[in-house]
Amino acid sequence: MIETISSIFSFISGKYESNPHWDHWPFGPGYGDFWASVTKMLFVAVILGVIMIFLRVLYGPNGKFRDPDLDREAAEMREQALAKLEEDLKSGKISEVDYKFKKKRIML
Repeated sequence: MIETISSIFSFISGKYESNPHWDHWPFGPGYGDFWASVTKMLFVAVILGVIMIFLRVLYGPNGKFRDPDLDREAAEMREQALAKLEEDLKSGKISEVDYKFKKKRIML
């Protein structure tokens, strides 16, 4: 019985010692087989994606911690840019095509 338990322990420790591509997972140098490297990159991408979505929800437009003055200032700047664009179109400084493209850029 004791030999069986010790053989199981040596089998498990031997498995972990002979499998070097999991030593520094997920931030190791990328050695190991192809799928181990791919899963490392996907893991890091998922973590960064979750962080980006979390910050976008909290601090993005209409976010819980976003300062309302930022939205107000952005709306004022957009209105000023559109007014200047209208003025440039009426005075003939820009063409109708330029007006449409610049207006789309401002409205984003």
